[in-house]
Amino acid sequence: MAPAHTTICPQCGEDLPPGAPRFCIHCGAQLLPHAPDPDLPAPPLPATGATVKLANAGVPQEVIGGTVRLPVSGATPPGLWERDEPPGPADVVAIYPPLRAVRGGWSGLVGRGWEAAGQTGKGNDLICHFHAPVRWFPAPGCGGGLTLLVEVIASSSATYGRQRRGFRFGLRRDGPMRVARAAWFDAHQRPLPQQPLPQIQIMAPPRIPRVSDLDETPLELDARSADEWATGSQAHGAYRLYRDMLMQEHTPAGRGITLVPLREGREGGRPWWHRLLPGVIPQRFRARLEQPFTCDLEEWPLRLEAIRTEAHGLGLDLDPAQAAEWWLDRHGYDGVVFTGAHKRYNAARVVIVFRRGQLARIVD
Repeated sequence: MAPAHTTICPQCGEDLPPGAPRFCIHCGAQLLPHAPDPDLPAPPLPATGATVKLANAGVPQEVIGGTVRLPVSGATPPGLWERDEPPGPADVVAIYPPLRAVRGGWSGLVGRGWEAAGQTGKGNDLICHFHAPVRWFPAPGCGGGLTLLVEVIASSSATYGRQRRGFRFGLRRDGPMRVARAAWFDAHQRPLPQQPLPQIQIMAPPRIPRVSDLDETPLELDARSADEWATGSQAHGAYRLYRDMLMQEHTPAGRGITLVPLREGREGGRPWWHRLLPGVIPQRFRARLEQPFTCDLEEWPLRLEAIRTEAHGLGLDLDPAQAAEWWLDRHGYDGVVFTGAHKRYNAARVVIVFRRGQLARIVD
């Protein structure tokens, strides 16, 4: 028998919303599952775990912790508060702890923005704790020049004799993080303990859908059909995979698939001399990139430094790969062409696609 439906929060005693809420909207307490009322409409998505879109990213973002009772889509990220006074108790601010996109989720790691904070428990019930300082700030010249410093804590279970150096959680699941404390500081880094605090929402950094995030496979087409399919592409010609397998790589531009140009015969097929080569002949692909970003590979580190500065001005403290993905998506680029790539790829030019769906394999 399913547990009886309750309309009162067992922790704070406030009324619960209709349907099957997972959290109390007043105190944030997690609720035990219960049978939904069949006479009521399905409940909306809870704030924690919802997908929203904030002004500093062009893609949906994951709400992964913090205050539950808030209009998540109206939360203000760092660098975008444009009022003279700082946010107060009626306002919601979004903070971004240092998280890294991994396949199927996110991770936090000691040495990459997180610090170890000891262990609790014993035997096979060890819990490893971590904390990270996160800074929220208004737009330049706004918010009274104040800065909100927030300490975010997280935990992860471990077995006896093992020491975890971080934590991980899956997409669309509540992150194992919460706000431990927060305080305002003035422009001279002096604490302002009497300054009221806003509501705080923890956000995952923008996760740009790439390769392994998408359930796609390349088309398989004959040479003529592949040419027609690639009409309008700015990545002309045939390519082979830089790696031996069609797998997601960590490229200078973030997650992607690297392609190296292949020579073709006059008719667009394999050169006749390919038949004389020993060993395995590489598969041929066409790539469809309609708006690629083109850059000399040696110039990319300097450009990436400027990209990270731009991201930081919007409250996104991103590692180089995340910053590259965020910036390229923000400006509508669907791939990258690196010239001058001899030193790294032994090729004058390489192409990086962000999705398997941008490829067609030529079937001879």
